[in-house]
Amino acid sequence: MAGILEGVKVLGIEQQVAGPTCTMMLADQGAEVIKVERPGSGDTAREMAPMLKNDKGEAQSGYFARFNRSKKSVTIDMQSPEGQAVLWDLIKDTEIIIENVKPGLMDKLGFTYEKIKEVNPGVIYVAISGFGRSKKYEGPYAKRLAYDIIAQAMAGLMHTCGSDPQGPPTWLGFALGDSGTGVYAAYAAMLGYINKLRTGKGEYFDVSMYDCMIALAERSHNVYAFTGNVVSRGPDKLIAPWGPFKCKDGYVAIIVPTESMWKKFLTAIGHLELLDNPDIQSGPGRGAHMETLIRPVINEWLADKTKIEACEIFMAQGLPCGPVQNAEDVAHDEHTKKREMLVKIPDPVVGELTVVGCPIKMEEHETSYSALPDLGADTDEVLKKLGYSDERIAELHDKKVI
Repeated sequence: MAGILEGVKVLGIEQQVAGPTCTMMLADQGAEVIKVERPGSGDTAREMAPMLKNDKGEAQSGYFARFNRSKKSVTIDMQSPEGQAVLWDLIKDTEIIIENVKPGLMDKLGFTYEKIKEVNPGVIYVAISGFGRSKKYEGPYAKRLAYDIIAQAMAGLMHTCGSDPQGPPTWLGFALGDSGTGVYAAYAAMLGYINKLRTGKGEYFDVSMYDCMIALAERSHNVYAFTGNVVSRGPDKLIAPWGPFKCKDGYVAIIVPTESMWKKFLTAIGHLELLDNPDIQSGPGRGAHMETLIRPVINEWLADKTKIEACEIFMAQGLPCGPVQNAEDVAHDEHTKKREMLVKIPDPVVGELTVVGCPIKMEEHETSYSALPDLGADTDEVLKKLGYSDERIAELHDKKVI
C-alpha cells in the first residue's frame, strides 16, 4: 500500500539529529528523501557509537541508524563549483528542502533562500538552527552554535529537571532539543505542503531549537506568566502525590491529579483517614506536606509490594500508574510488540537492525521501513534521473565532486 506521502520529493541537507529526524518521519510515510552528504565521510553521525560490527569487522553506527532509514544517500562536495551545480539541479527538482547545517554556511556558498526561490518558486524550505535564521525575528543569539544540551539549558528546561530542589540542573536524559525540533520541522514541512496544495506557493519556515524547547517546556513558562513564580526542581508542587515511588523490586510511577482520585488513592492504600486532614485538601496543600505527611505513608505501603502488585491495586481503583521500566523491559514488553514500536529493517552492513518504529498508527495506511543508505549509494541513480549521462557521472566521480 502506498504511503500517504508517496511521490513527495524531499531534499535533506542535513546532519546529526534534528534534520534527519524530520526527514525520517517524512520517509516513513512514503516521501522520497534524498540525503546530501560529504564524499568520503558523510554525515558525522555515521562515525558515532554505539557501533555494531559484522564478521569482517565492518561497522554500522547505531547513532546513524536512529534517524536515517528509508532514505537515499547522495554525496556532493558542496564547496566545489561543480558540486554546487549538482546541488542546484537537485534543488530545482525537489518540493521540500530540510536544511540544518552550520549557521551561515548555505548563504556563504550562495544558496540563499532568495536564490533558491528564483529557481524553484514553489519550494517549501525548512531551516533548522539553534537560535533562528529569519531576519524578521532575529535575536542576539542568532549566530551562536547549539547542541541539544545548550538548548535544554538556555530555554529553561534543564532548570526544572532533577529530583533534588537544591541539586544541580539535570539533562533530561535524551536529546529532546534535537528530536523535538525535528518533529516541529516535520510539522512545518506539512504546513508548507498543505499551503502549496491550496495556493500553489512555497514558504520559508524558520525552526529553532531554542524556540522548540521553550514550547515543550511550556509548563514552567506558563506558571511564571500566571504567577511570577519560577518552577524549581523536585516534585510537583501543584499536583501530589506525583512521581516515582520505591517498592520492593524497583519503582512505580504515580499521579493523583484530582480530588476524586485522591479518595480512590487513599482507598487503595488503606488510609482514608487522611481525607479529614485539613492541610491536604488540595493538590497544592498535598504538595506542601508531601514529605512530612504523605510520602512516609506511601513508602510504608509500597515497601512489601512489587511494581506489578502495586499497579494492580491502583488500577482496580481506576488510578493511573505504571512500573518504571528500562530499555530491556520495554523491548520485552508485549505491549511494545503489539504496537510495533521496535521494528526490524534490513541493513547492508550487518544484515538486520532493530530500530524504534513510528508512533503513529493508521487504519488505511501502513508505515514502511527500508534500509539505511550506504554512503553515496544512490548518487548515480539520482543523477541519471536528473538527466546526467554515464560519462558525466564518471567524470564527477573522478574529480571527487560526488
